[in-house]
Amino acid sequence: MGKGERWRTAFLTLGCKVNQFDTEGLAAQFWKKGFLVVPSDEPADIYVINTCTVTKSAEQKARQLIRKIRKEHPRALLVVTGCYAQTNPEAIRELPGVRVVTGVAGRENLVELVEKYLASQNPLWRVLSWDREQREDFPLLQPEFKGRTRAFLKIQDGCGSFCSYCKIPLARGPLRSLPPATVLAEFRRFLALGFKEVVLVGIHLGAYGRHLDFDLAGLIRRIDREKGDFRVRLGSVEPLDFTPELIAAFSQAESFCPHLHIPLQSGSAAVLSRMNRPYTPKEYARIVEELRRNRPGLAVSTDVMVGFPGETEEEFGETLNFLRDQEFSRVHIFPFSPREGTPAAGMPGQIPRRVKEERKQRAMEVARKAAAGYRQKLDGKVVEVLTEKESAPGVWEGFCGEYLRVQIKGRFSVNSFVKARIAGAEKEPLPAVPVTADP
Repeated sequence: MGKGERWRTAFLTLGCKVNQFDTEGLAAQFWKKGFLVVPSDEPADIYVINTCTVTKSAEQKARQLIRKIRKEHPRALLVVTGCYAQTNPEAIRELPGVRVVTGVAGRENLVELVEKYLASQNPLWRVLSWDREQREDFPLLQPEFKGRTRAFLKIQDGCGSFCSYCKIPLARGPLRSLPPATVLAEFRRFLALGFKEVVLVGIHLGAYGRHLDFDLAGLIRRIDREKGDFRVRLGSVEPLDFTPELIAAFSQAESFCPHLHIPLQSGSAAVLSRMNRPYTPKEYARIVEELRRNRPGLAVSTDVMVGFPGETEEEFGETLNFLRDQEFSRVHIFPFSPREGTPAAGMPGQIPRRVKEERKQRAMEVARKAAAGYRQKLDGKVVEVLTEKESAPGVWEGFCGEYLRVQIKGRFSVNSFVKARIAGAEKEPLPAVPVTADP
């Protein structure tokens, strides 16, 4: 590449919404430094891969993606960052073609590392250790999410829960929060860019503000006072983070979507205890019941892990019964994956893969029926749909506030709020008929 030409740079993301935010923020930094950011399916000179470590499968996907990019673009510069790079940089170092590696700590300097490599052609491996007492390390990334109707706003990072199966505290470091004034400034920036839905995300979102003498309930109230044509969605919130104050703030906030993602992991008290999850199924059910009482029609989605070490058929049956009782709108079910360095990896009673897969399939069937039960309650109800795409001439799709995909016929434009009445709840996208106002 000749002097003065812009380096074509593509970004690829594995993992959660927080990772998506981080990738978009890094892309904005590269663009501001003169790099030409291109879609990931276009040829590029530089590929930045943001990795995930939540499961063995996520790590395997990262390795496969790196090898794929290396094979298809042998002359491109491979840059690897993210949670997998933070927790196991040695595995990344062994992969051919990787020249720049950084984890999560200090990742805000990635563009400078790439510039340094381009000048010297010397591989750079900068994976910093977390200072467990560092609470102020929250570099401000300012993504623009071009081409999307929904923006993610990371307001919290880090985790100190140390569930027995999880490596995320090692990857993401201690609890940190974006100051409320900065959150509001970034929220307004997204509105000015034209976004009508903003999703507040974090690694342990419910712990927001814990070291700032502030909390998520207070932030919800502040955001709800903002003026404009928008709606806000909360990312994943842990069950016991729903204090009476948070329940009240969320229930009274008219701009916040009637949907919550509350991780369950297991419907067995004994399994939850071995997971080091600090609640029981009864406590979880009580919290969901209170939320639904305060906000009728609330959609609740969740995560469930099957095949945790020592999980008996009876304990698995408790999870199935819990799923039947709760009518979750959506359930993400995944098998236990032993993570090196976590207590669960060395626990007795490791479940064979075939048993885990069989339990996953059984749980998915129960979850499908539960979700169908929730969808039936939406049939005939008026919902607010944010249009995302015209899937066919005169047919538009988008998500309603309850986070279900809806299909409506009519003449609309992208990124518009449309009131529509659900006219069938068999499967997504739910068919709906536009209405002029609530009945």
